[in-house]
Amino acid sequence: MVFKIKTSEKTEDIFIKIGASINYAPFVLAKLAISMSLKSEKPLEPADYKTDAKGLEMNRQTITGEWDTLYKCLIELSEGHPIDDDEYFQKYLKAHLDRGAKLLYSEFQYNGDFLLALLSNKKGL
Repeated sequence: MVFKIKTSEKTEDIFIKIGASINYAPFVLAKLAISMSLKSEKPLEPADYKTDAKGLEMNRQTITGEWDTLYKCLIELSEGHPIDDDEYFQKYLKAHLDRGAKLLYSEFQYNGDFLLALLSNKKGL
């Protein structure tokens, strides 16, 4: 079982920019990014799996914690099929994390009150 992943370099840059502005740690931003990706209800594209691994090293426990099974179930529902445990973390969770970081950055750039905008979205996080 794999316990660590590396984000893409772009995700690391996004987390640094947002974190510097709102003082949130990368593990908090990772959870928000995954939520944004899952909330989009769009299936992952082949390009979403082809991101680099030159960014932040993140621990599975830090990202998903006691909610690891819930994250896995949400991703399986999104994908529409059961997922092997190693594939879930290395492939699918990383893809949602990197895609979600871009979505998160878009919200951050275009909303004056970033956190309020995330919370008041009609579907929520």
